[in-house]
Amino acid sequence: MIKAVFFDLDGTLIDDVEARKRAQFAVAKFMTERYGVRLHKAAELIAKIEEEMDMARRYRREDRWRALFERLGFIYDGEIGGLLTKIYFAELMEAMRPFKDARVLLSYLRGRVRLGIITDTDGEPGLKRERIKRSGLPLDLFDIVVVAGEDTADTKPSASPFSFAMAKLGLGPWQAVYVGDKAYADVPGAREAGMYTVIVHRGAHSEPKSPEQRPDLMLGSLAQLQFVLRWPERALR
Repeated sequence: MIKAVFFDLDGTLIDDVEARKRAQFAVAKFMTERYGVRLHKAAELIAKIEEEMDMARRYRREDRWRALFERLGFIYDGEIGGLLTKIYFAELMEAMRPFKDARVLLSYLRGRVRLGIITDTDGEPGLKRERIKRSGLPLDLFDIVVVAGEDTADTKPSASPFSFAMAKLGLGPWQAVYVGDKAYADVPGAREAGMYTVIVHRGAHSEPKSPEQRPDLMLGSLAQLQFVLRWPERALR
């Protein structure tokens, strides 16, 4: 019997695609005004570095800004790097919104199962929790929030954040489902921890590239999960 559903945050519960573009553009605008680089060149480079670092699970903002400075041919300035982090996250927090299907599903799950969030760090201690507070999600519904890389030593796709969350709630893996949107990050660790795995198809990163990235179930929207949980023995494994 499924007793808990854990969710990824960005791309699963929170629509952050346009918000990240706005955050990247805000940083690019600063770099243009400060260093005279072309706006669109800076914006494209920031987006490329973000994708590379995300895939490599490297979340420290200093690493990203250092890479940006180096590729633009400038000497990295740590003080400016700190300012870029503030600019980026101020814009991101202002623009991010919960997906509509997330609101529908969470409303349905209220009181039926225990709920949790398992998400990776933003690279600065406490920053991800601040984003969660300002996300617009009904946080009173969640029994636990695990920020991997802060609450645990390892980030996803390690199994440790998933095992940590289940242990905190006193659950066995057969009682838990993990729902994410990125097959490479969200499936391997949850599967290794013994959870059922569900991917909501939000884009190219939702497609599995190897057998260990293949979820137990692929859905077109979060709202569909309520029907899965009514008859889990038919849908999950």
